[in-house]
Amino acid sequence: MGETSTRSPVAASNQRQRLENRPPPAENGNGISSLAHEINNPLQSLHQLHYLIEKEETLAEKGRQYLALARDEVQRISQILHAAMELRDSGNPEETDVPELVQSVLKFYKSRLDSQDISVSTRYRDGGHLSAHPHQLRQMCVNLVLNAADAMPDGGKIYARIAPSHEWKDQRRGLRLTFADTGSGIPANNLTRIWDPFFTTKGPAGNGIGLSLVKNTVQKHHGVLLVRSSTRAGHSGTVFSIFLPCA
Repeated sequence: MGETSTRSPVAASNQRQRLENRPPPAENGNGISSLAHEINNPLQSLHQLHYLIEKEETLAEKGRQYLALARDEVQRISQILHAAMELRDSGNPEETDVPELVQSVLKFYKSRLDSQDISVSTRYRDGGHLSAHPHQLRQMCVNLVLNAADAMPDGGKIYARIAPSHEWKDQRRGLRLTFADTGSGIPANNLTRIWDPFFTTKGPAGNGIGLSLVKNTVQKHHGVLLVRSSTRAGHSGTVFSIFLPCA
């Protein structure tokens, strides 16, 4: 796929979608959105702790039942928060070091990725600063990393790339973020639905919010989102390519 800058070995397929640079309509509730961002950081820590505790072999069965109940409640809070986070912020974009932001996400989830035998390969080119909404970009990256991890329960590799780029359609300059994985891939019949709020193939473990939020974040930044995926045995995986224009 010509638009992506990754050199990942993930095999390309013709399963592809493109979301153009149309921002979502402005909404009220900026105070709620700001508060939701503040709450979301410790909430992500709770998600991480739940995952690590579930891996403890010494955890009693009763404890696992209580943990499952707690996880369900955290999921419910997460759904409410993500809905609030989609409200348009009133604040102005900030100068953001995008490679540093992505690296902080990967560092935060390192223990989880290591426990799943998932390695990470990064490549960041110079010139990775952008005027953006950093809280939303961070959550977007969190969602893409965790989505990749969920697709590789038996281990694999995540590729994260950031480089200056052009969107040739309208001659805009900006950054291209690429997240690729060697996971199970997305079936063709699901590829057109992955952006729908609450659509999930993960059962009780998923809330279907993550990729919907990714889409809205890219649109808010007037960017372009591309995805390609393959489910072919031995060559499966998914690539998300995100172009974010300079202000």
